[in-house]
Amino acid sequence: MKAYLALLALLYLPSSYCSAVESNIPLLAIEGVNWTREEVAYIKAMNQKGSITIATKISTAVYVPHEDGSHSGFHYNVLEEFANLVGIKIESKIVTWNDYFYKQGEDLARVKVDSNYAYVPALIEEVDLYIDGITALAWREKMFDIVKYVPSRQMLIARVDNKPEQISALNNKSCVMVSNTSMERNLEKIKKRNNIDFNCITTDNFDRMDKMVSQGQVDFTVYDSDRAFAALKNFNNLTILWPISDVQFMGWAINKKNKILKGILEKYIKYAQENAILDKYWQLSYGVTFVEYMKVLNLGVSKN
Repeated sequence: MKAYLALLALLYLPSSYCSAVESNIPLLAIEGVNWTREEVAYIKAMNQKGSITIATKISTAVYVPHEDGSHSGFHYNVLEEFANLVGIKIESKIVTWNDYFYKQGEDLARVKVDSNYAYVPALIEEVDLYIDGITALAWREKMFDIVKYVPSRQMLIARVDNKPEQISALNNKSCVMVSNTSMERNLEKIKKRNNIDFNCITTDNFDRMDKMVSQGQVDFTVYDSDRAFAALKNFNNLTILWPISDVQFMGWAINKKNKILKGILEKYIKYAQENAILDKYWQLSYGVTFVEYMKVLNLGVSKN
């Protein structure tokens, strides 16, 4: 929220200055986008401020810093293209998954079950947005808005030499999962609906999950379908088995008070889709084309 208020102070720059800088902001010159007056002012203010502040986590599919100063990760690279078009730097705050939802004195478990209870996480007040693949769930959308742009299904991942053929084969097996995720919730549903049980080890690192399966420390895990492809790219002894959810959308989280930036990002994402920017970084991050990815989303009815 502090970053948002600071940016608002720049929205009312003298018109002579704004006219001078407009031609130097490539985002305002892209074809086929109809920016509103408020969006143009906001983009100019971002350019003048010189940076955008994000919270993100280190993960193969999201953000990975390298020793030479470069970065990889689908979500970060897509935002980096946006930052280049605006002429700004990205200020990154590295956090854990649970930091996205934390606020002292508030009850995260209650948010998930009580439709009348909600709060604004502390972190979303400190940054412009969260850059991650955050599934748009009803309880999360009470806390912040989500710029939705990646279709996804949750996929069961196992070793090629240890593939369960059906749900019942998961009984008495072991899995690994990050807590407070929709994947964790769906694994619990699988247990109850199929009258089976398996031991689920928790971790705070998504990149640890596929490694543990590959090394035989656990039998299986679940990833959103985009991250599932990264797992296969990283470990050639892993395979995608079947979906355990219907198609959902993931994206970046943003403070509900910042509707203007949300609108700007949604228009940018549409431009990125139409101009192969998403395809470019999808191939780099996941090793498959977006078309191949979409085929996996249609593996059939989810098993849960």
